[in-house]
Amino acid sequence: MSDRFRSDCSSKIDDVIRSRHYTWLCRGLGGDPIERAMIELTADVMHICRRKGIDFSWLVEQSEARCEQEEQERLARRELPSSTSTRP
Repeated sequence: MSDRFRSDCSSKIDDVIRSRHYTWLCRGLGGDPIERAMIELTADVMHICRRKGIDFSWLVEQSEARCEQEEQERLARRELPSSTSTRP
């Protein structure tokens, strides 16, 4: 991903905050490793949290709980293998 695009993200983050709707900010990551895309996406979320005064740790806790709930629901419907961890 070009550093120029990343340097333009600040104004895009401000646009998301103004619009009150999240849009994908990591355009330009096509072909990059998924880990890189997730780092960029998480950085965007962290910027939004800082600018809006949202505790990122709280957000992570809530997100983990939501993810676990969704995965349990999918497991109950047999849509997801029981082990999905791909952490390096």
